[in-house]
Amino acid sequence: MSIETLTGPRSLAGLRGGRYARKSAYRGKTTNRGRSVREQLDAAQADADRDGVKIVETFVDDDRSASRHAAVREREEFERMIEWIEGGKLDIVYAWAATRLQRDLTVYARLRDACAEHGVLWCYGGKVYDLSNKDDRFRTGLDALLGEREVDEMRDNVLRSLRANAAAGLPHGQRAYGYRRIYDPRTRAFLRTEIEPAEAEIVKEICDRVAAGEAYRGIATDLNKQGVEPPAREWRKAHVSRLATWREDLPENSTIHPSWVQRIKDYAHLQEEARERLEKGESALDISRDFNARQEPLLLSRWHAATITDYASDPRYIGSRVHRGRVTAEEAWPAIVSKATHARCLTIISERKSKRYNSRPGKAVNWLSGSMVCDVCSVPVGSGRNKYGPYYRCVQPGVPGRFDGKGYHVSAKTEPIDRYVEQQLFTWLSSPQFIEAYTKGDDDLVRQIEEADAEVKLLRQRLSEFRDQAITGALSAESLVAVEAGLLPKIADAEQRARSLKAPSVVRDLVGATPEEVADAWAQLELSQQRLIAETLLDVRLKRVPRGPERPASEHVSVAPKRPLRTGPPTV
Repeated sequence: MSIETLTGPRSLAGLRGGRYARKSAYRGKTTNRGRSVREQLDAAQADADRDGVKIVETFVDDDRSASRHAAVREREEFERMIEWIEGGKLDIVYAWAATRLQRDLTVYARLRDACAEHGVLWCYGGKVYDLSNKDDRFRTGLDALLGEREVDEMRDNVLRSLRANAAAGLPHGQRAYGYRRIYDPRTRAFLRTEIEPAEAEIVKEICDRVAAGEAYRGIATDLNKQGVEPPAREWRKAHVSRLATWREDLPENSTIHPSWVQRIKDYAHLQEEARERLEKGESALDISRDFNARQEPLLLSRWHAATITDYASDPRYIGSRVHRGRVTAEEAWPAIVSKATHARCLTIISERKSKRYNSRPGKAVNWLSGSMVCDVCSVPVGSGRNKYGPYYRCVQPGVPGRFDGKGYHVSAKTEPIDRYVEQQLFTWLSSPQFIEAYTKGDDDLVRQIEEADAEVKLLRQRLSEFRDQAITGALSAESLVAVEAGLLPKIADAEQRARSLKAPSVVRDLVGATPEEVADAWAQLELSQQRLIAETLLDVRLKRVPRGPERPASEHVSVAPKRPLRTGPPTV
C-alpha cells in the first residue's frame, strides 16, 4: 500500500511499525480485563499486514486514562513510544482510534509535533495520516478536538449522575463491606441496599472494639488469627511480591489462621509462576493484572490497622450517604453501628492521630506514658528502665543535668505512681456523679454530643466574626484581645466537654458500686484501653520533689478529672 505525501506517493512496505493500545480503568470489572487491549492489538496487526509494515515494538498502557481529567498517573508506554519516535526507531504508529492515543489537545500537539519532525506516520481507524501534510494535521486535530469534547461530556454526565444519586441517597461505586445491593431480576434496576449479616457482624465488632479503646493492630491480628475473610477483592502488586517470597517457616504465619497457610501451599504453582515471572523482569503490577484476568484465587490478603480505622470512621455504617466529604442523605440504608459508637470512634481516631508522643497504642508498655505530663514544662512524660527498675521521666530535650550531662525536670518510679493514680481513678469511677454522667442511653448521649459540638461551632463562629471586624478596623486590637481572652477558654471548655462525652464505650463497663468492683473490671482491660481512659478522663502531672528520702506518690503526682460533669466534678 502507498499514500500520497507532499513529495509524492510513498510506499509503506518495509516500514518499521509500532502498535499502541490503551484501556481506561476497569472499575472492578475483572472479567473484561485485557480483552479490549487484545482486540486493539489484533486490529493494528491486521492494518500493518495490509500495508506490508513490520511491527517492531508494541506499547500497551492497560488501566490508564488519556483524559486531562485523569488523576496524575503516567502512561509509561506512551512515554516510551514518544522516545522511540524521537529516537528514529519507528516509521509509523498504529492505533485502534485517535482516542486510544490521546483525549487531550496538549498531548495531541506533543505527539503530532514529534511525528511531523521525525517523519513518522499515524494509522488509526484503518486510515494512514502524514503529519507533515496540512490536511492530515487538520483532520487529526479535528478528531482530537472531538475526542476531548466527548470525554468532557462523559465527565459532565457522570458528575451530574453522582450528584443526583448523592441527593437521593443512592449508592455509588463498589458495594461497601457489610452490605449487599438488591437489583430487579428482570430490569437490573437498583432496588435497595441490605445488610450482609456475616460481614456486618465484623464491622460492628471492629467499631465496638475501636470505641472501647483497643489498638487497631491488635484488632486486625485477631481477625487474621480467626480466619475472617479480608475485604480485598482482587490481586494487587503487593500480594504478588509477598507470594513470591513466602515461606512456610516465616514468623508472620503464626499471626494468620492455619487454613490460610494451607491455602497458600495448595496453590504452590501460583507462587512458582510469580517468582519466575518476577525473576525474568516482569513487573508485579502486570502479574497481578494477569492473575485477576484469569480469576485466580486471592492469596496473602490480610486485615491491616489502616482498614480497621477506615471502617471505624466510615459514616456509611451509620446509614449515611456521603458525597465529597459531606453527608447528603441520612438513613439512606440500614445502619450497622449506632451514632454514639461512631462518635466515639471518630474521637479516638482523631486523638490518636494528633498525638506527638506514644501514638502507637499497640506498642506502649506503661499506661500513663504520653498522657501524664511534666508539671514544670507540660511536655508528655515518657518511660524507661534503669538499675532501679522502670520509671517515668520528663522527655524535654536539652535540660541541663548533673556533671554537665543531659538531664530532665522530673522522674519517679513507675509502680507507685501507677498504683496511686489507679486508686484515684477507681474512687472517681465509683462516685455517684460519674455513674449519673456515663450511664445515659445512646439517644441522650448523642443529643449531648451534638449540643456540645454545636456550642464549639457557635463560639468559633463568633470569634471569627470579631476577628473579621478587627481586620476591617471596626474593632480595635485591644478589644480583640479582650474578646479572645473571654472566648478562648469557653471554646476550650466546650471542646473538652464534647471530647469527654465521646469517651471510650468501655468506660460504661467500669461503673461499679465500690472501688474494688471497678478494680476488678479494670484488670480485664487491655493496656491500650487503660491508656485511652487515662488520656480521656484524667489530667495527671508528674511533679518535682526535693532530693532526699523517697517521697510518697501523692507528693510526686497530681490527679484531676478532665471531664466537667453537669452535676459538678467530684474531688479526687
